[in-house]
Amino acid sequence: MALIAISAAATFHLSVLSATQEPDTLLRPADLESTLRMARPSPNLEKGHETMRKMKFKFPRMVFPMSIVRANAVTPDDLYHSGSSVVLSPTDSMIYHWRTNSSWPQCYLTGWVSPAEELVAGHKSYMSEGDVTAIEIWNVSAPADRKALKTMSWNTRPARISLLGTVNFTSRATQSRLGYLDAQELKAPTPRFDCLGDTEITVEVACAACRLEFEQIFSMPPLGFELMQLA
Repeated sequence: MALIAISAAATFHLSVLSATQEPDTLLRPADLESTLRMARPSPNLEKGHETMRKMKFKFPRMVFPMSIVRANAVTPDDLYHSGSSVVLSPTDSMIYHWRTNSSWPQCYLTGWVSPAEELVAGHKSYMSEGDVTAIEIWNVSAPADRKALKTMSWNTRPARISLLGTVNFTSRATQSRLGYLDAQELKAPTPRFDCLGDTEITVEVACAACRLEFEQIFSMPPLGFELMQLA
């Protein structure tokens, strides 16, 4: 009698297990590919861009400098003329001058380094040594004669007034990939200022802990220190 009871209980237990548990099945690689979601750096990036286009969002507008002049402390009386060559070092500064006339009210200055593959395609390059993540942007006095901004020496360069902020001269691709650098132009220490209407700004670009050399040319892709207008 006891054996019959045990046998019946075991049969009931097995029937319950078979009713509540499904047998394991092996998935094929194709099944796995179809069930796994593809990981993306920013799932909403494409949707965000589409929304911006529908709302006619105005992206920042880049303004090329009117003059770019080197100033060298080692030879303080040597004159340099406005051109495309940019040289920064502990003893070399660059004087940049922009003029804008726009209904867009805000501007900021940035170091724009296009992705490496774009620079190669555009026959552009740069050389850097040291820390280029905090290049200083100084507001300087404006000379009465605008021609003075085309030719100057270290001793005749405009006087510094105040530090506007710093810019990061690393690739835009790198800045977009790193969360703490992405959209850094919207917050300090990025130099931002009002630029509604006819506006002129002259700055000194300096780097006490780096050496940087490149040609800033008015062509794509961008490479250099740029003024950006915000709508």
